[in-house]
Amino acid sequence: MQVPVAPSLIFLNIGQGDATLIQQDSFQMLVDTGADTSILFELPKYMPENDRTIEVVVLTHSHDDHIQGIYDILKNYNVGTIVYASQCFDSKDWEYVTTNYKDILYDLNEDWKLTYGDISASAIYPINVNCHQNVNEDSIVLDVKIKDTKILLMGDAGYEAEEYLLKNNLVSQVDILKAGHHCSRSATSDMFLSEIFPTIAICSCGTDNTFGHPHSETIDILKKYNVQYLVTYQEGNIVFTF
Repeated sequence: MQVPVAPSLIFLNIGQGDATLIQQDSFQMLVDTGADTSILFELPKYMPENDRTIEVVVLTHSHDDHIQGIYDILKNYNVGTIVYASQCFDSKDWEYVTTNYKDILYDLNEDWKLTYGDISASAIYPINVNCHQNVNEDSIVLDVKIKDTKILLMGDAGYEAEEYLLKNNLVSQVDILKAGHHCSRSATSDMFLSEIFPTIAICSCGTDNTFGHPHSETIDILKKYNVQYLVTYQEGNIVFTF
């Protein structure tokens, strides 16, 4: 008999990139996969022993630091579904996945929702292909709830996406924010933060990264609203258990 495992939310420390694991019992949803093999060293720390299946992988967008780890995931785990949103950005990695794994691909639409046990998730942005000049603004944004905790995963979405979410009343107060674009100055605007007012914000970025993430402008805004911020390269893997 399988022993029930409490739901958890883990922001993985995989260098300059994103990878977030949401799981309960033997069910896993992985949001982004990082830029290299680092994901393979972190997942076994939290997945149940002998569990070689990841039910859902969400690829928020086609930048290398979010999707290149998918190769290692597909080689080492059974993946049930890959959720993605059609984009106009030319990427060999993206083309490889969408060409060779059509049988498990799910092109995002407004009907996509996920529920398992105490976990629920839906994509609130984007629903249609927008082809922004900056592909970050087409990044999938996930509204997640685990028990009574509200979580917003912004991928690399920045000011334009934030403005759209506010204008269309798609966001409200949250408890945990995975800040957009690694806490870059191009995301987490003052107006956005004043509306969602998280308790904790996560900055997913690597030590001494060439982009200077997290940017001081974003940290200043978080401090202004008394939001506790945690940086993966300082904290390591950031784990919430419910």
